[in-house]
Amino acid sequence: MKYPDIFNPDLSRVGTKESQMYNIIAGRLMAESVKTSLGPRGMEKVYIDILGEATITKHGGAFLRKMDVDHPAAKAVTEAVNAVDTHVGDGTVTSAILIGAMLKCSQNLLERGVPTAAIIRGFELALDVSLEYLEEIKIRLDPTDKQVMKNLVCSCLEGKAVFDSMSDSDRVGKMIIDAVCCVADFGAQKVDIDDIKIEEKQGSSADIQLVMGTVIDKTIDSSEMPRRIKNAKILLINDALETSRTKTESVIEVNTPDQMGQFLKQETSDVLSLVRKVVDSGANVVISRKGIGDIAQEHLARCGIISIRRAKYNDLWWLEKSTGAKTCKDVESISATELGEALYVYERNVCGDRMLFVESQTPKSVTLLLRSVSKTHLDEFHRTAKNAMFVLRNFVEDSFIVFGGGSCEAILAQKIRNYSDTISGREQLAVRGFADALEEIPMTLARNAGMSVLDALPFLRSKVVSAGKGKWYGVDSFSRSITDMSSSGIMETAAVKEQVLKTAVEATNMILNVDDVFMKDLIDNTHCHIDGTVHAHKDPGRNHNHWEQEGLEQRQMHHYY
Repeated sequence: MKYPDIFNPDLSRVGTKESQMYNIIAGRLMAESVKTSLGPRGMEKVYIDILGEATITKHGGAFLRKMDVDHPAAKAVTEAVNAVDTHVGDGTVTSAILIGAMLKCSQNLLERGVPTAAIIRGFELALDVSLEYLEEIKIRLDPTDKQVMKNLVCSCLEGKAVFDSMSDSDRVGKMIIDAVCCVADFGAQKVDIDDIKIEEKQGSSADIQLVMGTVIDKTIDSSEMPRRIKNAKILLINDALETSRTKTESVIEVNTPDQMGQFLKQETSDVLSLVRKVVDSGANVVISRKGIGDIAQEHLARCGIISIRRAKYNDLWWLEKSTGAKTCKDVESISATELGEALYVYERNVCGDRMLFVESQTPKSVTLLLRSVSKTHLDEFHRTAKNAMFVLRNFVEDSFIVFGGGSCEAILAQKIRNYSDTISGREQLAVRGFADALEEIPMTLARNAGMSVLDALPFLRSKVVSAGKGKWYGVDSFSRSITDMSSSGIMETAAVKEQVLKTAVEATNMILNVDDVFMKDLIDNTHCHIDGTVHAHKDPGRNHNHWEQEGLEQRQMHHYY
């Protein structure tokens, strides 16, 4: 008797042991791909897409997102790194390395016969201990201290392209600090990074500047309008100052030339009526999301008013923040409370493009104008500036810091290793493995800086064990030595460390929990017949006839896609 198969022929099963090992190897490969980018001595990665465009970056999240992998475990690592990038804006490479180190530890334990449940439980215990001890060792500082902000920004930007390309590298850090301080609410301990607009234009990196207001990548509508206005009154409108088509179908019958003249005269009169409302409001700068016709432009120019048409919605939002204006709901009834104020409004040529600068005295929104010789470096400058802004936001909202150079991980590793001696069972091996995984961070920094890992690891451990409270021994990538990082000024926010630890353990345990993979065979021969029927089969279609037998010469052709 012939029994039917349990699974369909196009369903394949990888197997329990193989699936777990494949998942671990895939996760480790993702971590290894960004490992050499950690620290100020880390290297950059280049990704070339299908169109031949290159992305050069040290940003772990940006590079892993570009790779577009198919393996689910590799995707889990990318999603974990993205979660860190979204929540705290920094620590992407650190989280990837930590996930890879924990997966390597898990692979060794599985080969020694340690159950997966024990490994997962051990990692969870180690995470709880590390978070408890992190609460003890983290240091609270004044969120308004500019020197601490400078140390945080410099620690984030060291070794990045935007920092190394400028002769006065401290200047870009100062601009980022000033931008965050302008939009921050220190009383409520809140910072909205979206209030900082980032504009990009090619040019010299020495021309990077912070504009205390909003920069719009648009030109003034008419050459007859003034190019600079001091103490400007800003009017933002969402209506068109021109004749527009009706939204419904309509017909106007014109029988004589006089009627045509009357129609055109009425259209002009309607537009000028709106323009008079704008002029009477006292505004001398008008920025509209919609069109401004030639007639309106001519009349506004005669009155010495600057107009900008078809501005982006986001530009109006930033202008509201920087000038205090409110987008006018109805041009027919403009309120004085809807007008904003700006110290200067002027047009300037930036890399061959004319841009409008709206500068205010105390803006709630500012613009960071990035300059670089190529679009590739501009993109990297943008990512790096965003990272530094997120670091400062984390500090303002939760003003606890830890020192860098892998010193925090080394201290936590020592604490967890001592904790492992107090527990029994196979979970002890996983807890010790977690401590070894944490030490992978300072060791990667040492490796990227050109130090000997075999010498650096035991020396770092001995320093951490013998150090008293308040000592933070880590890897100084510039002097290539193990030093007390508390005296070097290299620091990070505690929020980043906390997020990295949580995300790494969660992603690792999620990968370890998968012990089998069932996969349907991919069918590439999906095609459409000329009658619109869409279907797929494994063979290229030569052995199949969708219609009745008519002979090869009468058979309809396939359209493959």
